[in-house]
Amino acid sequence: MIILNKPRDSDTHTLADFAELLCLLTQDRICSRETIADQIKDVGDSNISESALDDCFSHLEWRAKSFEGLYPFTVDKNSKTFSAPEELNQTYHLYVLLLLCANLPFLENRSTITDAFERLAITALKRSWPQDSNIHPFGKNETTYTGTKAERINKLATDIGGTGLCTEKTFRAKDSGDGGIDLVAWIGLDEYEARNIPSALGQCACSRTDWVSKQTEISRDRLNPMIHPSHPWMQMIFIPHCFRNNHGGWAVDGEIASTIIFDRLRIVKKIGGDLDWNHISPPQLFFEFLEKRLELV
Repeated sequence: MIILNKPRDSDTHTLADFAELLCLLTQDRICSRETIADQIKDVGDSNISESALDDCFSHLEWRAKSFEGLYPFTVDKNSKTFSAPEELNQTYHLYVLLLLCANLPFLENRSTITDAFERLAITALKRSWPQDSNIHPFGKNETTYTGTKAERINKLATDIGGTGLCTEKTFRAKDSGDGGIDLVAWIGLDEYEARNIPSALGQCACSRTDWVSKQTEISRDRLNPMIHPSHPWMQMIFIPHCFRNNHGGWAVDGEIASTIIFDRLRIVKKIGGDLDWNHISPPQLFFEFLEKRLELV
């Protein structure tokens, strides 16, 4: 189900994710510097420096402060350990689900968990926009739009106050994708004129490496041959990663485009502890992870 060997890159927030997953899998849900170093050495056949572990615990301390009561871990600064409750209540489930979505390489079956992340993303978007907004999924797995790809994008263009430019020759014959658009939102301002309204297109990305380039998939430059807007739409991307440094800023400024970012912190803050889990419908993998423990060595 989950193979936890070593962090997939050297970013501090990536190591912190690895440490949190490891903590949830230990027999007593208590994790120390030695626990992390031993797992990386014994299972991942690699090493971690003392300075990297220092940065990791500093980042965990920042998370404990910033996620407040929605963070399932408690950090002990004196002993350099952190822990999680034996039984995680639903308040903490949101964080753990996002943590799993951000670490797909460790999961053996990852397809259904990304669908749950899209439902979390649309929930966060609904909590961020006015209550009378129109917000819908557009991705190929879950969508309220029907018809061919050209028909669906043209309908979306009209919904956000623009003009659809797609014809039967715009896409390849068997292309039934979503054009890179996962979510759509708009605010109708009156009952007579549907143009020149606030709107947004959103992309969901769980991959730790691909989300940076995915920011361009919903850009006006890329979609210009398909959609002519009466007013530019906002560009949004939803990621399950806590893409932060130890002070709360973006981990790497150069990887952020002119896009509205909903990372783990913003998603958790917007959703809070009030969530319809029947709607999110996490896969069985999630519940199995909550019960799993690593065998004692």
